[in-house]
Amino acid sequence: MKTARRLSVSGTPRARGPSDGRPGISPVDIADHNSRATLGLLRRFGPLTRQELSRRLGLTEPAIAGIVQRLATSGLVTGRKRASATRYAALEFTLCPEAASSLGIRITPEGGEIVVIDLSCTIRARIGFTDVDEIGEAITSIRHAVSGRLAGCGVALAPGTVIDRAALADSIGQTGGPLYVLDDSEAAIGAERALGIGDPEGGLVTILIDETVRAGLLIGGRPFRGIHGLAGQIGDMRSGVDGATLNEVATLPSLERHIAAASASPDAWITVAARHLHEAVLAISGFIAPGAILIGGSLPDGILASVISSMAREREEKIRDLVIAPWIPVVQPATHPKDGVVLGAALRPFNDTLFPA
Repeated sequence: MKTARRLSVSGTPRARGPSDGRPGISPVDIADHNSRATLGLLRRFGPLTRQELSRRLGLTEPAIAGIVQRLATSGLVTGRKRASATRYAALEFTLCPEAASSLGIRITPEGGEIVVIDLSCTIRARIGFTDVDEIGEAITSIRHAVSGRLAGCGVALAPGTVIDRAALADSIGQTGGPLYVLDDSEAAIGAERALGIGDPEGGLVTILIDETVRAGLLIGGRPFRGIHGLAGQIGDMRSGVDGATLNEVATLPSLERHIAAASASPDAWITVAARHLHEAVLAISGFIAPGAILIGGSLPDGILASVISSMAREREEKIRDLVIAPWIPVVQPATHPKDGVVLGAALRPFNDTLFPA
C-alpha cells in the first residue's frame, strides 16, 4: 500500500492533493505556495502591479494574472488603477483587510491581553484581562471586531505562566477556529520576521525584557529552541564583575525597585543593565553571528531607548579595545517593542492558512 507523500510548502506540512501518484510537487502545492507568496508580498509592501509581482516572484505576468484572479475570486485581494500623472495607469493589487481576521492572546502570570487583527495585520481591537478565567468573557467582548473568515487563535505564553490547556481550549473554543499555542519569544520573533526587519542574512535575535529576560532565535528561517527547548532562556546568565544575572539587574521589576529606592534616577540602572545585556549579546553573537539583534518588551520607551544607546557605547568601546569583532550587529529596538508578542500570536493562524510560514 502506497503511503501518502507529505512535504513542506513555505514551512507548513501539507498532504498531497488529489493529483497524488506522481513524485515531486503537485500543481495544488505550487498554486498554494504562489498564492501564499503573493499575499505575503502584498502584506509587506502594500499595493503591487502584475509587473512588480512578476519581478519579485520570478514568474511571468500571465502566471501572476492567474494567481491574483484566484485570490480576487476568494475575496482576499482587489484590483484598482494606480494613481498616475501619465495617461497610462497600471492596475495594482492590494489586500482586502476585512476578508479575514485572527485572534492573538498574550498570557503572563500577571494577566494579559487579546487583540483582533485583520488581513493586513493591523490591530482592530484590544482588550486586557487579569486572570486566565476571564479569557472567554474577553473574547465575547471583542468578537464585534472580527470580520470575514476567522483564521483561528494564537496564544503566546510568558515564562512562568501556569495554565490548564484543556480549560483554555474550552474558553477559546467559542471562536470556531483552530488554536495554536507558542512561547512568547517565538511569537515575538515571528512578528519581527513578518512585520518588521524580515529574515536578515545570518539570522535574527529578539530580546524580550519584562518580568524576565529571554531571547527568540531565528536561524535558517526557522525558530531555534534547542534540543531541550530552552534556547533563548538567557535571564539566568551571569556576567559582569558583580556576577549578577540578567533577571536580577535588567528586568522591569529591577528597574522599579531601583527607582523606588529613595526615588533614585534610572541612570545607574540603565548603565548596569546595558553592560550585562551587552555581554549577553556578545555571548550569543560569538556562536550564531546573527544579522540583527533587537530588543522589545515592557520597558518604558525612554528607558528602552537609553538602554540601547548605552549598549551602543559599550560596543564602540569594546571595538576600540579590539575585544570584539566589528561585524557583531548594533542592537536596535524591535519594530513593535510592546506589541510584538501579541501580534506574533495573532499571526500564527494566518501563517498556517494564508501567508508564507
